[in-house]
Amino acid sequence: MKNATLLLILCFFGMALPTQAQDTLTVMQYNLLYYGNYNSGFADCYETNNNTQRKDECVRTLVDYVKPDILTVCEFGATAALQSNFLRHNLNVNGVNYWKSDNIINYANSNIINHIFYDSRKMELKKHVALRTNPRDTDIYELYLKTPSLAAGDTIKLVCIVAHPKAGQGYEASRRALMQIAMDYVNQHYASENVLIMGDFNMYGASESGYRLLTQTYSNPQICFIDPLYSVGGVGEWSSNNRYTRFHTQSTRSYSDECFSSGGLDDRFDFILMADEIAFSYNHLRYVPNSYHAVGNDGNHFNQSVNQYGNAAVPVEVAEALFDASDHLPVTMKIAVDVKLGVAEDDKPTLQATLAPNPTKGDVRVFFHQPKDGTMRFEVYSLQGQVVAKETGFFGEGEQQFELNLSDLAKGFYLLRMESGSGYCETLKLMKQ
Repeated sequence: MKNATLLLILCFFGMALPTQAQDTLTVMQYNLLYYGNYNSGFADCYETNNNTQRKDECVRTLVDYVKPDILTVCEFGATAALQSNFLRHNLNVNGVNYWKSDNIINYANSNIINHIFYDSRKMELKKHVALRTNPRDTDIYELYLKTPSLAAGDTIKLVCIVAHPKAGQGYEASRRALMQIAMDYVNQHYASENVLIMGDFNMYGASESGYRLLTQTYSNPQICFIDPLYSVGGVGEWSSNNRYTRFHTQSTRSYSDECFSSGGLDDRFDFILMADEIAFSYNHLRYVPNSYHAVGNDGNHFNQSVNQYGNAAVPVEVAEALFDASDHLPVTMKIAVDVKLGVAEDDKPTLQATLAPNPTKGDVRVFFHQPKDGTMRFEVYSLQGQVVAKETGFFGEGEQQFELNLSDLAKGFYLLRMESGSGYCETLKLMKQ
């Protein structure tokens, strides 16, 4: 995985996904504010000011509006009864019966946990691992998509990591330590997979060390994540910064009732970040550009309640539900799914390209299958979307190889895009040491 910074590269390599994508997944992450957990010891939240039945009404409204396929949550009461009730009252309602979740793992013995709910018509949960982090476990959910090619052995995997590090100024090192544990696990198990990391990160800006660890290549070059905000002009110090008003997620209220945080919308604590495999469509999934939203944030409620003076982003009942359910806004993104795997329906061969050595200190040899006689164009792109090297050659049909000289390139990550004269194309990841 790599870091990227501009919409140009996201859009350009988004073309690697075939236009015949057959489905789109909507992912939603939501901090439910001590759901079903009264007298938690962390806040003055009681049945009178954080009523679960009222929250359920709000969640049903929001689910009906967003229509997620994957719902990950933070601050969920750590009991199986709450999990069952949430499914029964909020998701499997009005004839719906396909939502599932997983058993609770709670090594930290916390009153509140992370959790996942998913549409079992579209995917199934293969594995759930909880990492022992402080103050709460970090949960990793490995899902596979139920595509037509699944029976033939082609599996599209999507890994969702849900994290909820410690809140507050002064705990930056604690948040970074949690993220380091998560990054180490991904590096070991999912370094080339479709991975999302989401949750209430409690981070105040892009300069925070935990955020830099997630999104930069300086310490974990294989497992960096991309923030969708790069596609709308980049990220910076978002706390109390009206430049980021559309993406602030806390607080939904300008005043406090002891449970809900006050101050209005002025902090961006809630995130969904994506691996480059999703941003650049390497493994059949692609982020849909401009689909990342803080639900109900119309950009006009800086330091205000989400429903104050109306809301231009969502209907009135949705704004009211956001106000009543939590002091966080949910965040959502869409991921396009390519279900046409392997050899295409018209039996056209692929380029089947590989690189060696990779990483390289100088030259790299490209091995590929040329479907028929013709030209092949090789273009090396920086992570800023600039062409830094390019070559063109003529090759006969069959197995071929070509050597690229990269000795003049700086150390770092690059993307090699190959395109034949007959329209076949492929994109590969490349690292220069």
